[in-house]
Amino acid sequence: MNAVFNKAVPRTREEFKEIWRQSLVVDGYTDPRESALHELALYFNITPEEAKRRAEHWEEESIAEWEAKPRDNDDALLDFYRTQQSWIFDTVWYHAQQYYEVQPPESIMIAERFEGMTPGEHLDFGAGPGSTSLFFHQLGWNISLADISTTLQEFSRWRLERRGIEAKYYDTSTPTLPDNTFDLITACDVMVHVPHPRQTLEELHRALKVGGYLVFNVDARPRSARETQWHLYPYAYPVLRPVRSVGFAKEKRLEFFHVFRKLEHSGFARTQFVTLYDTCRYNVAVSKVGEVVRAYRARNK
Repeated sequence: MNAVFNKAVPRTREEFKEIWRQSLVVDGYTDPRESALHELALYFNITPEEAKRRAEHWEEESIAEWEAKPRDNDDALLDFYRTQQSWIFDTVWYHAQQYYEVQPPESIMIAERFEGMTPGEHLDFGAGPGSTSLFFHQLGWNISLADISTTLQEFSRWRLERRGIEAKYYDTSTPTLPDNTFDLITACDVMVHVPHPRQTLEELHRALKVGGYLVFNVDARPRSARETQWHLYPYAYPVLRPVRSVGFAKEKRLEFFHVFRKLEHSGFARTQFVTLYDTCRYNVAVSKVGEVVRAYRARNK
């Protein structure tokens, strides 16, 4: 059955921002940025000034973590994701900045899209420091967090427990998600780091209830010698190509987020058709043409 929506008066962006702020701050702080530095300083036993320095220069630390070992196979990638600390500083600060819309307020955008949907089971896939889960908890959802990073999961668990919030946690390095459980799965800024997209999408499909929604973006960037070594795809097509063929229907996009709904029955004919269509639609040639068109439009605005 499809997810249930009610007809309550929609909340405004400012109301959602206030809920986001309340979900982030702790220990008497009111400013999300100050609270973020406080939490980082407390967790790592450093000063807020050092926390800010590491948050603002996380890429330098991340490059050092990446270059500490060869990263040319799945095990090496797993080791990086499990052990790095720089992304804790990056994501906690990034989420605090979203309150001021210095960065796109991703979780707020998703909540606005699904405003009116009866809160149920929410999974944040690639949950990082748990900010989205904190927010959806405030919105009345039962929350679960999934991540491949041991360091990030330990931090998010500490963060939620300090607030007295109960949650379920899943390690995405193994297929441990429960079947037919979630009404909404979000995956913010994570799918570009998934080495086997079809396998991951099949697991997310299995974990969703029929009619449930999957929302994700693909922060695809060309890999460089420095800042984007951990971005696995220069284009989004390796992630987008298999989505419908594993049993999802495409919904209207939410800016840079792709929205899909789990079908009750996919059917052999439909699967064959969408597989062929999406193979033609999502590939390197089409991606390169799109890149040229966007560049042309940007120059001629």
